[in-house]
Amino acid sequence: MTDTARQLLQELMGELEGSGKKYTDPDVCKDHLVDFCPNQLFTNTKVDLGPCDLVHDDRLRESYQKSDDKGRLGYEEVFYDRVQRLSYDLQRKVRRALDRVTAEADEQLVNPHKEEKEERAIILDERIKQMIPQIEQLGESDNVEEAFAMFSQMERMKGDLDALKERIDSINPMFKNEKRLGVCDVCGALLVPNDASKRLDAHNEGKQHQGYIRIQKALDELKAQGGSVRESRASGARSRERSVKSRRSRSPYSRRDRHRSYRDGSRRRR
Repeated sequence: MTDTARQLLQELMGELEGSGKKYTDPDVCKDHLVDFCPNQLFTNTKVDLGPCDLVHDDRLRESYQKSDDKGRLGYEEVFYDRVQRLSYDLQRKVRRALDRVTAEADEQLVNPHKEEKEERAIILDERIKQMIPQIEQLGESDNVEEAFAMFSQMERMKGDLDALKERIDSINPMFKNEKRLGVCDVCGALLVPNDASKRLDAHNEGKQHQGYIRIQKALDELKAQGGSVRESRASGARSRERSVKSRRSRSPYSRRDRHRSYRDGSRRRR
């Protein structure tokens, strides 16, 4: 079953009957609670992250977003750390793609066997030059048929020389196309500049392109709030610590009470 079909089934079952789940359950996707599940962004694309078998319930996300637990359970720090890694991977992919389309290709790849073809062209040109006086001598000796046969042979050799010179100056078609490629700075895909508008629109609306836009949007929102992934992690740790201290302070049986009870019990035994 695909991720899309699984999600639709979960939504349908959720509408028909309550799931009874809580957002803290281990089989609930915590990334989805915070914002979105990265695994669902790139389904059936070249950068598919694989399926996420956890529960993706919008009602649980709404419940978590409205709860006092938001930002205190460490879900945000894990989510932002993950999308930051995906952003770093994308940046490396863009750099590799740019290096690929801008670097000068090796001469042997651009024009294979160029030196060998140049050497053959020199030999062929010399043979043609040697045939010219021979043809003239045959003509002066009234060997018309032999002179005509050699002349025809020389003309064929000139044609071969012209074709060889064209191959010497030619470039591997693969590299001609490569130099016309561009790199999408949003998703790292290779693009053909001045391509048909429909094809570019299809690319911009595609899952891979839109998925990376959503990742960057999440990071931009975190930055706009004056935070970073590291600060988010620290904030989550502080929130959890405050939560633990708060629960301890609200406990009807504090450490001081336990100490007093132990001391009173010891006195009674005496």
